[in-house]
Amino acid sequence: MNGVITQICIVVNDVHQVNSNWAKVLGVPEAEIVTIFPEGILHYTHGKPAEYKDCQVAKYTLEGFILELIQPGKTDSPWRAFLEKHGQGVFHFCLLVEDRVIFQQTLAEIGVGMPYHIGYFPQGSYSYVESKEQLGLELSVNTTADYGDLFKDLEAGTANPMDELR
Repeated sequence: MNGVITQICIVVNDVHQVNSNWAKVLGVPEAEIVTIFPEGILHYTHGKPAEYKDCQVAKYTLEGFILELIQPGKTDSPWRAFLEKHGQGVFHFCLLVEDRVIFQQTLAEIGVGMPYHIGYFPQGSYSYVESKEQLGLELSVNTTADYGDLFKDLEAGTANPMDELR
């Protein structure tokens, strides 16, 4: 198996209200809302460095997956672009895969291109691919692996984002 769905992400206008509504529907306390992203993640959108520090997120750990509610900040971001184009809705399903390179080849076989957004951290990476035509929604692809050397090379400017996928 190539992956396991670990998360469903919903982009929202007002995370406080939607969080309250989900808590009522699920019959659980409201999830904590945090402003993301923490230090230690390098983000690239369309190959250019990007910084997102003003998104608010609430997460519910449910049986088998995480429900993530994200309210984008005012700055340009994949989440802001989605909200402006589509309004509130499911942004992505997240798959955890063992081998990003092999999985990217599988995506290519069904006509999905390279990620347009990628985030790296020393213990792995996540990326977004435009797969609405092929899968009916956007896909987030996560992997856990030792990315320590790649992370350092990216910070030093001696590596380029997504080189490991080419």
